[in-house]
Amino acid sequence: MPAKSRRSVSPFVANNSLPPLLNVKTEWDLQTHFYQHENDPQIEADVHTTLVGYQAFAKKYAKVDITKSAKVLATMLRDYMALAHLPGEKALYYFHYRHTRNATDHVAEQKLTLFSDRLTKANNLVVFVPLAIGKLQKAKQREYLKAPELKPYRYYLERVFLESKHSLSEAEEKILNLKSLPARSLWVAGTDKILNRKTVTYKGKQLPLNEAIEKTASIAPKERPALWNVVTTELKQWAEVAENELNAIVLDKKINDELRGFKKPYEARIQGYQNDLESVEALVTAISNEGFALSQRFYKAKARFHGVQSLPYASKYDPVGEQPTIVFRDAVEICREVFYKTKTDYGTFFDEMLTRGQIDVYPRPNRSGGAFMSSAVGLPTFVFLNHVDEFKSLETLAHEMGHAIHSSRSKVGQPSWYEDYSTTTAETASTFFENLVFAHVYEQAAPETKFALLHDRITRDIATIQRQIAFFNFEVALHNRIRTEGGMTKGQIAVLMQQHLQSYFGKAVTVTEDDGYSFVFVGHFRSMFYVYTYAYGLLMSTLMSKRYHEDRRYIGQIDHFLQSGGSATVEHIFRAIGIDAHKPETFIEALSSLRTDISEFEHLAKRQK
Repeated sequence: MPAKSRRSVSPFVANNSLPPLLNVKTEWDLQTHFYQHENDPQIEADVHTTLVGYQAFAKKYAKVDITKSAKVLATMLRDYMALAHLPGEKALYYFHYRHTRNATDHVAEQKLTLFSDRLTKANNLVVFVPLAIGKLQKAKQREYLKAPELKPYRYYLERVFLESKHSLSEAEEKILNLKSLPARSLWVAGTDKILNRKTVTYKGKQLPLNEAIEKTASIAPKERPALWNVVTTELKQWAEVAENELNAIVLDKKINDELRGFKKPYEARIQGYQNDLESVEALVTAISNEGFALSQRFYKAKARFHGVQSLPYASKYDPVGEQPTIVFRDAVEICREVFYKTKTDYGTFFDEMLTRGQIDVYPRPNRSGGAFMSSAVGLPTFVFLNHVDEFKSLETLAHEMGHAIHSSRSKVGQPSWYEDYSTTTAETASTFFENLVFAHVYEQAAPETKFALLHDRITRDIATIQRQIAFFNFEVALHNRIRTEGGMTKGQIAVLMQQHLQSYFGKAVTVTEDDGYSFVFVGHFRSMFYVYTYAYGLLMSTLMSKRYHEDRRYIGQIDHFLQSGGSATVEHIFRAIGIDAHKPETFIEALSSLRTDISEFEHLAKRQK
């Protein structure tokens, strides 16, 4: 018989040789890092300073031939890049963080909208810069890319020249910037606000909807289908809202793509993420074929272990053994040991975030679900969690801190205009640190626990690789149908979601139309075609982890990767550390680790039985 799922105390023993950690804060300290309250006069002062700065720049350069010579262009770009250091975004982040922590904070919501509108108009004053640069003739482009005065901005110029192929006139760009708020952002925020406020009743208790969704993967296995049924019932009630939202933002994107000359729904996203289109399409093809075959094989073995032909969708993550309880204190100490062991700078940065109120930890009513890292030029890095004392939450902490460490190293290694980085490399960094934490815990685990941990690692990897590519395929089909048919009903969207979920599970997991209503809460669909970066990033980080464990000196290459920020294309950044991301064989090689894990799981499952 399958092993019963039960909680065990974390076996982790803290490393007393690490620096002492005092006064850990579990909520964001917005007053220290941002403002005292919504009427703090410094907010308006910061926004005003930013508006004046943009106006001064526009007055200085709007009527100047900024591409007249390499020297003139270099001077202008120096001033242009300095705009990122103006403090206006500080106000936006402050109200965004407040609303994230409390969906009923109407003051924060309203002020975020007002300040966003004002700063968008300010940004419109300088849209002429990339447009003017993009109009340079090919010969002039080649000349300027070789000019020594422009060396610090060379990659920026390369991106502008590439993106100029899809740029519109200055007036049209301003219109698209202005319409993005009512045509997309407010639609997405509206759905998010509704879901964040909703609660469900389970066993006589009221649970925030987001917390209930999280709990379906953590409560006792026999209770999961019942709780998931409560969740899907609530989602179906709000599916019409999500139906209108998705139809609106997909059609809005169709308009934008047609205006800019993008032929494929995902083309703009991949270019924006600094990836090669053919490389990403090769990734999707490889995962949709060989990758889906692996996940189907795993779920067939999992169903057989549980003694059934097919598992309910709500039971897809059912454990196969003891599940350790990881309270936040233990999660912190595990991550500290891993980070300090990997590189001291990583550990000290983590300690600073913990003690300075830059990590918001626990779920509560009216709080957003999920987890994220947030960073910007001149602002502190913040991490948002919903920790629920389980192994998955430990992995989430490691994942988000991977993003945070990436941002901190990028600030060290790059000027402000290259601090930001591709989402693809971001997901590589986060899953690399997640891999390190898993390996650390796995090494300490007792033999009977390792089977359960191996199972959890495989389900995590499949959720990051195959599940996300299934989501990507769903998005492609969703956008194509809405573009050609004019729209889709909530029922049609749910059926489409059901089909693409089933594609990577195979027959060993039963996916119903009700399960397809999970499209209502998956925020990634609102970001549009973002999800491929999870698969891409994990496969790359798997290769990096393998090389690091084979030779610890490879951490030098890894830190070089982290410090590269957004200074080159994704493929060039990987090539610099010895990984050829242009070759489809590289993704297949990375999948071999998952294949090995699944073979080991099949072997151990037979022994457990």
